[in-house]
Amino acid sequence: MVLDDVWNEKYEEWTSLLKPFEAGAKGSKIIITTRNHPVYSMIGAMPYFLNELSIDNCTCLLAYHALGVKNFEGHPDLETIGKKIAEKCRGLPLATKILGSLLCNKENVNEWEAILNDRIWDVATRENGEVLPILKLSYVHLPSYLKRCFAYCAIFPKDYEFERDELALLWIGEGFLDGRKAKENILTSGRNYFDELVSRSFFQQSSVDTSKFFMHDLLNDLAKSIADATCFTSGESHLVGDEDDTSFKEKVRYASFVSRWYITSNNLRAYAGMKVLRSFMLLSNIEHINISKKVLLDLLTNLKYLRVLSLCHCDIFEVPDCVANLKHLRYLNLSYTYIFRLPASIGTLCKLQALILRGCVFLSMLPPDITNLVSLQFLDIRDTKRLKEMPLNIGNLKNLIIFSKFVVGQEQGSRLKELKNLPHLQGELLVSELQKVKEDDELEARVLRSLRPHINLENLSISHYGGELFPSWLGDPSYFKMVSLCLLGCPKVTSLSSLGQLPSLRELSLEGLNAVSMIGSEFYGTKRFPSLRTLKFQKMLAWKEWSHNVGGREEDVPFSCLQHLVVKDCPVLMGTLPCQLDHLIKLEIHSCLHLNNSTGVVRLPSLYGDGMRNLTCLRKLAIDFCPQFTSFVAGEGEIELLSNLERMELRCCPSLERLPSKMHVLRHLGIWNCPKIMGLTIPSDDPNTKVMMSQLEHLQINDYDFRISFSFAKNGLVALKTLIVENCKGVELLEEITVVESLKSLNIYRCMNLGSLPHCLHMLAHLTHLEIRDCPALEIEDFPPLPLTLSSLTLTSCPKIKSIANCNIAGCNNLTKLVICKCSALEMEDFPLLPVTLSKLELDSCPKIKSLPKEWHHLTCLQKLHIFRCENIECFPKGDLPPNLRRFNILGCENMKQPVREWGLPMLTSLEHVEIDGMSMGGERDKVRFPSGDEDEEEENAWSLLFPSSLISLRISGMRNVERLSNGLRNHLSSLISLSIKDWPKLRDLPEDGLPPSLKKFSIYKCENLKNRCSKPTGDYWHLIQEIPNIFIECFQIH
Repeated sequence: MVLDDVWNEKYEEWTSLLKPFEAGAKGSKIIITTRNHPVYSMIGAMPYFLNELSIDNCTCLLAYHALGVKNFEGHPDLETIGKKIAEKCRGLPLATKILGSLLCNKENVNEWEAILNDRIWDVATRENGEVLPILKLSYVHLPSYLKRCFAYCAIFPKDYEFERDELALLWIGEGFLDGRKAKENILTSGRNYFDELVSRSFFQQSSVDTSKFFMHDLLNDLAKSIADATCFTSGESHLVGDEDDTSFKEKVRYASFVSRWYITSNNLRAYAGMKVLRSFMLLSNIEHINISKKVLLDLLTNLKYLRVLSLCHCDIFEVPDCVANLKHLRYLNLSYTYIFRLPASIGTLCKLQALILRGCVFLSMLPPDITNLVSLQFLDIRDTKRLKEMPLNIGNLKNLIIFSKFVVGQEQGSRLKELKNLPHLQGELLVSELQKVKEDDELEARVLRSLRPHINLENLSISHYGGELFPSWLGDPSYFKMVSLCLLGCPKVTSLSSLGQLPSLRELSLEGLNAVSMIGSEFYGTKRFPSLRTLKFQKMLAWKEWSHNVGGREEDVPFSCLQHLVVKDCPVLMGTLPCQLDHLIKLEIHSCLHLNNSTGVVRLPSLYGDGMRNLTCLRKLAIDFCPQFTSFVAGEGEIELLSNLERMELRCCPSLERLPSKMHVLRHLGIWNCPKIMGLTIPSDDPNTKVMMSQLEHLQINDYDFRISFSFAKNGLVALKTLIVENCKGVELLEEITVVESLKSLNIYRCMNLGSLPHCLHMLAHLTHLEIRDCPALEIEDFPPLPLTLSSLTLTSCPKIKSIANCNIAGCNNLTKLVICKCSALEMEDFPLLPVTLSKLELDSCPKIKSLPKEWHHLTCLQKLHIFRCENIECFPKGDLPPNLRRFNILGCENMKQPVREWGLPMLTSLEHVEIDGMSMGGERDKVRFPSGDEDEEEENAWSLLFPSSLISLRISGMRNVERLSNGLRNHLSSLISLSIKDWPKLRDLPEDGLPPSLKKFSIYKCENLKNRCSKPTGDYWHLIQEIPNIFIECFQIH
């Protein structure tokens, strides 16, 4: 395991993290990388200090990034200078890489000498927080137009990932591109700026999402040092600078706030005084940011000079009207919020250039006054499914460059003809709701004339078009930038345009073109899809013929670059696949009812033939619901195309009898409802085929009613790691599985006739995951010994398992998860000892379990404990609870007699989440006050006897007789964020001293007497709870 780039110095958190690894298998290693010396000294690890690169290696790295070569042999005039520059890089790879990017393609000796002799080399090296001079040097030599663009990136926290257009639009909003003299449009300029910073290594591409980029930590430090007091970045737990320092606030121009969950007015107090702030962004490390309308309103009222405002991923349902007062606003990002509509006053923002509404799934309309935004250039309304039409006169927005979706309206809505008034469109355009166009010849003609976007368009999607012919421009090669085209739900179109003429088209999807019966030469044109990588045909219900005859020459073969082909729900299609798909990697065939290789007529998709024999690149094959497909064998023998296949999925092919034998590199095999395969060809008994699937790692068998034998396992499945058997009535025994020594994960689901588990289960020496669900016939008097390597065990809905006492669960020193659910026959007078490594224990609906694990105070790694509906548990074991619990749930334990104050919860200083019901708290639910306490105790202390002060979430249900909550909640649970009260029918009174000010969510359900007193705005308790950002009553959010 590798823990990369660690900075945390908190000893208690490290202790908790490392505890499970103390029981790791022999030879296990943990590697930690850090630039923070106290980290390695705190954890007691033996440090290995990475040495700097040697001068020679540094010189070679410099040559690579500057000149694109391995060394300076081809540039002798630069070699001496290059070595001197490399020496100044002090063996640091990042510094060398960035400096090489600075010198990229510069072969003039004078330019190299100017870098070598720059005065900035005299600055001291990075100490006490100063930035490396080499990085400063790379910034100094940036063109002036890039300097402020880079410095602006100080607004982002470290490790924040951003997209190219996202940052380009922020620069545009700040006016950084206003002075450009280029003929290209402003977005293209912004993209070019971005690409230049990438080429100079200021930004790096994310390894997780290639569409995103980030800055190295040191470059983030550089940006912050350059921006200095003009940039302010903060989070919930820390604020930079003195909040009351007026001079500090007057300097800030760009600011962001990084939220972990909820945002309160206190969090944003430092921003309210930044009167000349120009950029403000709310950022989050999670999906959504919770901020109340009042907090947002108070903030925006003070920030009158904003040019950039981003509320992306905020849980807001409406935009405050005061946004209209932001007269300088150029960029407004409301993407992935819950807004239903925009305020009409947004039409007064005459300087607005970018409006981002992507993923606003509840947005149903755009205000009519949006057409007054004459400066608007970027309107992103992707993924707004409830948006039904465009406002009238949307064509007035003549400066639009990005307009991601055009929704055709009803009679009063926007007309398609308005698209011709938008001459600058580029990028992606989805035209939807075309079915709203009335069905007469004149209007259909208007559709064909109007639907012609700018030639810079890159992505186009047309859905629900009602005409019979697509416009002639659709296959026009002048659309040389178009890379993606989707035609969806156009039921009257009878023929396709010459889409093969589009020179850059990489992805083509045709779905729901139900009147198209033939695809032939007109589809290919003369270019024959020179760049196409992905081709999808779906729900083409009338498509019968696919002709590939576009010429007699070899160079006339279409789809020369095709890598992914999907044919789905084409029930009457006949013909052959295109020939010579030499680059095809992935082939998917779904619901093609006439797939048949046993008749004289070869029907599509046929899996043999001259064309298919050349598919040596094929890596994935999926065939779904092809009832007449019988075999992979035809004519002279098996198809060679499968020799390099790595993944194969077969679904609902009831006639398929054999699998191919030549699948030597197959790693993943899934079979669903193919009853004739099993026992015949996995694999055959032929000794020549016993290593047929020697690379197979994942095998899944579903929906098989006949008897299954796993005798094939010993014939060569030496690499199998995962076996999933689901809904197979023919599975009765699993003894043969134990020969698969490589198996790591065994999953058995809904095997109704499985009667036993292998007695030699422990022989699976690498098994880490065992899960058995819904096996009603599995009758086990005594569970067999488990493999010592097991890390996860789940037993669910196995009503005939009677005991796990002798399975040696205590010896499984890698076990971290144990779940036992709905095992009604499982008896445990004495719960077996559990390994110290366990981190999650869940017991649910096991009525015969009468005790909990002994000595569980030794379970120092246990963090999650869930006990549900185990009605015969009467008390907890003697001794303390597991000391490091973070989440504790106990519900439905109706015979629990031990008072909750004796459980010892206040001793659990790490406990954060508790869910508990009255049924499990003995007599506590019958008291008038909760917590009840003794007569001689002060009421304020009652909460401290039940719960630790570390709680952040508390859910209590089923307190049938409690009428009021005790005082002391406010002071004792001072970190509480979420409080949920459910099914307290007599509850009337909240604590007199109020609720914790930290509370961000308050929910009451089935509390008839209390809900009216908490109603908005006249309830008795409204003044106590109105500052809470989220209030739910009867599941409805009222605030």
